[in-house]
Amino acid sequence: MQNFYWDDPYLFKYCPNQIYQRCILDNEVSSVMKFYHSEACGGHFSSRKTIAKILQSRFYWPTMFKDSHAFYKTCENFQKVGFISKHRESLDNLLLTLKSHHSGDVHCAIHDL
Repeated sequence: MQNFYWDDPYLFKYCPNQIYQRCILDNEVSSVMKFYHSEACGGHFSSRKTIAKILQSRFYWPTMFKDSHAFYKTCENFQKVGFISKHRESLDNLLLTLKSHHSGDVHCAIHDL
C-alpha cells in the first residue's frame, strides 16, 4: 500500500510521475464521466480524450479506462453521428487552446471552418 496516501476523507494514489491523484468512490464515477465527457469545454470527446482530461484533473479509479470506453459508446451523440473524426477532434483541441489563451467568442469562428 505504499503507492496510496490517506488524507481524511480522501484516498490518493501516488503515481510514478510523482503526482497524487484523488481516488474517487464508485458512486462518483458516473458524475465525473458525464462532466468530463459531456460538459467540460463543450464536450462529447472520445474515450481517450475524456480519460486524458480526467487524469489531468488528478482523479483516479481502477476501472477508469474501461468505464470511459463504455460511457463513450452509450453517448447519445456517438449513437447519432458515429465516431468523431480525427479532423473534428483536432479542431476541438484547437478550440480548447484558443479558449484558454484568449477572451471572446472563438467558438463560432472554429465551427465555421
